[in-house]
Amino acid sequence: MAAATLSAPFFSIMFGGNVYDAIGAGVATLFAFTFSLYVEKFIRIPFMTAFAGALVFGLIAQFWARYSGLPSTADLVIAGAVMPFVPGIALTNAVRDIMTNHINSGMSKMFESLLITLALGAGTSVALVLMN
Repeated sequence: MAAATLSAPFFSIMFGGNVYDAIGAGVATLFAFTFSLYVEKFIRIPFMTAFAGALVFGLIAQFWARYSGLPSTADLVIAGAVMPFVPGIALTNAVRDIMTNHINSGMSKMFESLLITLALGAGTSVALVLMN
């Protein structure tokens, strides 16, 4: 949780955000990662926990951009907060398995990674729809 919270602000800055976007991304990631770990205790489905985390950081990013009074953009806060949730290592391992002719395990890891990515997008979209 600490690593995700510390890395998110730097992703936000890397995507062109300012210091306030970075702080918002850190706050959103802290609450979203904590909530997704809490949901994981009850629901052991990885894409459901990713959806819950994305919903929380999407809502917090919208609140941060609208009501904090700081010059920040919700898009850049979301871009920084989503990066710790992206299953990059699993996707890389899936491609490696497929390249080494381990088709079954590679395709299952690839499908799981894509479902988690879809859940992140769906959770963020639901948060944006709820706030508009």
